[in-house]
Amino acid sequence: MLSDFRGEVWINVHSEILKAMEEINDEPLDGGYGDDVYAKRATALMQANFDEEIFTTFAINGTAANVMALKAMLDRFSAVLCAKQTHVNTYEAGALEFNLGNKILTVDSPDGKLTPALLDELLCGVQNYKYVPKVVSLAQPTEYGTLYTRAELKTVCDYAHDKGMYVYLDGARLPNAIAAQKTDLRHMIGETGVDAFSFGGTKAGAMFGEMVIFRRAEFARCLKYSQKQSMQHMSKSKFLSVQIWKILERELWLKNAELSNAAALLLEARLRERGIKTAYKVESNMVFAVIDRETFERITKVYDLHYWDEKREVVRLAATYLTTESQINQFVTMF
Repeated sequence: MLSDFRGEVWINVHSEILKAMEEINDEPLDGGYGDDVYAKRATALMQANFDEEIFTTFAINGTAANVMALKAMLDRFSAVLCAKQTHVNTYEAGALEFNLGNKILTVDSPDGKLTPALLDELLCGVQNYKYVPKVVSLAQPTEYGTLYTRAELKTVCDYAHDKGMYVYLDGARLPNAIAAQKTDLRHMIGETGVDAFSFGGTKAGAMFGEMVIFRRAEFARCLKYSQKQSMQHMSKSKFLSVQIWKILERELWLKNAELSNAAALLLEARLRERGIKTAYKVESNMVFAVIDRETFERITKVYDLHYWDEKREVVRLAATYLTTESQINQFVTMF
């Protein structure tokens, strides 16, 4: 079965990252558990995007990054607010609830994005001894590939802060959002009020690894203990942090995102030529195609895909920086 369009985790490691991991194997270990030189270099590169001091830690994958970040931001009795479709609520096997015991409160969103109106709807049922909302969790891009504009992010952050809450942003695909909107981390994160976010390495070409960034010192009090408790305390941490450093230092995150976004737009255009509609506007590297069951059964004999929304017959097609025009043309011949 072809894994083309299944997702970014189904492609190999970027050659520059693999080379960097091999090269540092000849260097002596200068510090483990995130205290190595490459962790410090990666943090310095990320710090350059912000005026205030940031605090970072590292995780093996996006789910671990989300759990570690939210653990630092939540009290034992507080709750997370998010769109029903958000990854932390749908595709992480209840990792947050299982590991932290905190409640996730959700509201349905037509495009995967949260707004003050939707949050008002969600908060109207919150009373003493029910839930204590503490963190609004966003994904950029959303699970539908849609994007918050800078103004929309700021509006949600202002709303959350006015209510005494914080904002966490799942940035597993954050490079795609930044590339699509032709902006940067300073404008999308620093100037909107996001309190903490993850920066995805895995979907940007790494073998594994994400960086978690906190913009408030109170969330960084016990990061080393939290990392250990979360089973993300890597002994030979340089092999994780060198990947994030290389992605930042060489701007692979931006270059790869531009390629995958462009591939998604080309895929959408080719599908449109075949009369295939999309369920959501293509704003990043994901195309949500509406495919009837007869066609779907024929395609899935060749391609490893599944319905994202069975009722509406929606299939997610994810483009990567390695997606070629040839692969796209071959795929659309199935229609």
